[in-house]
Amino acid sequence: NKSFKIPSATMTSETTTDAAAAIPDDVPSCWLCLEEGPDEGGAPLVRDCSCRGSSGFAHLSCIVKYAESAGKRLYEREGPSACMDPFNICPNCKQYYQNDVHKALAKACVDFVEEWFKDEKNFLPHKHLYAHALMTQLVKLDGENDGEKAGGEEIIAKFFSVMEEVKSQLEQLEILDRGRFLIIRDAFINLEANGNANIGHFYMSMNSKEGQLKAKEHYEKARDLFKTMRPKEAEISVSEMNRIISEVESVLSGSEFHDEDEGADVNYLQRIYYECLRIYGHNSCMTIRAGVNLAKALLDETRTIEAEKLLSKLVDISLSTHGHEHRSTKEAMSVLTSARECKVVVRLDDVSGWFQALRYENEGEDCVVQGPIADPRNVDEEEQYSFESTRIIPFPGTPVVCHGLQKAAHLNGKIGDVRGLDVKEKEDGNKYFDVDIDRCVVHFEDKSLAPVKVKPTNLRVLFDLPKADDAY
Repeated sequence: NKSFKIPSATMTSETTTDAAAAIPDDVPSCWLCLEEGPDEGGAPLVRDCSCRGSSGFAHLSCIVKYAESAGKRLYEREGPSACMDPFNICPNCKQYYQNDVHKALAKACVDFVEEWFKDEKNFLPHKHLYAHALMTQLVKLDGENDGEKAGGEEIIAKFFSVMEEVKSQLEQLEILDRGRFLIIRDAFINLEANGNANIGHFYMSMNSKEGQLKAKEHYEKARDLFKTMRPKEAEISVSEMNRIISEVESVLSGSEFHDEDEGADVNYLQRIYYECLRIYGHNSCMTIRAGVNLAKALLDETRTIEAEKLLSKLVDISLSTHGHEHRSTKEAMSVLTSARECKVVVRLDDVSGWFQALRYENEGEDCVVQGPIADPRNVDEEEQYSFESTRIIPFPGTPVVCHGLQKAAHLNGKIGDVRGLDVKEKEDGNKYFDVDIDRCVVHFEDKSLAPVKVKPTNLRVLFDLPKADDAY
């Protein structure tokens, strides 16, 4: 059996992605006050949106002042629903703030609404705005952090206090104006349902049994409220809540969660992704994040070709719109790197474990691999080897192309994912490693072709996928 270890000095870095930060040549200044350096309180310039180069830097205190002023103007021109936008979206790049900047602005938005509307707090649209601002602040908090946990509990109490006041006012409105009551009631039911879902997420972040029990209670409230809404609008939300509740129940019981509806996650996340495309457009970080979640679900089902094509598209969009250092770009690139880890098993008596296939050499006669891959993976401890290609068995989730088939020659050149292995365990053997692997189950990208079982020697690992189509 021909195999040899490749010296580490010649190893290529094909397993990692390095996104270097672009440092602006010009000294940045606050785009609002035009001053360089810290503000009067000593707080530095910040930028956590999608602006690049030397643009977009500002003092947080200046952003808050700008957002308050812009929010008032938007309120007068478009009404309460628009006045939160300046606290969420950078006016220069038109993208959402993120991380600590967004967290600080979410709190500033709550303070702004409390102060500016204190004399008109009984106006129902203002209550809706206040409750929405509270939930925007809550989703930025970490329930595992003691300080943020206390702040989250306070926000939750305020939210439910507002909702109780609303219910009392709606009872009076129903008597006076039934038509207006129905419109406003639906808006608040949607707000209360989403609020309970967000509260459930907050309690889950506590990573405690007490938090999980509270989370389950609020997820159930959210589901029941969604059920009272129009069926078409609520279908996705009810499905999501049922899935999350089942997951929480599995966590509480210590059992593994199994979704009875195979592909349910993919179908659900696909609908979410298309909905984000419709509402926010393809450049939005909301859409990109939804696409990454969909790609993760596809990878879980070993549908790697679909996932990789989607991720490649998302990375290109995010790099162009948000830049290398944006969270959306980093997340999409990280998942894409994982998707491209073409895992294989090597068929040799003295070798066991998973390897990452890197490339073919000698006109496909040999395959260069790196590993063995530990869990968790430590690339620094891995080595590169070259094995005869006939010794390589693509692992489930690895893209492949068929070749050398005689009886099914029409499949030669067709690409697909390995979705399973036909294995015969040896006595006292370990599945996948101490086994005889006779066939790989291949699902083709061309959906008109039925899945087939192919000998590993008739498969080649597909390192470079064809250009992405418009599947997503």
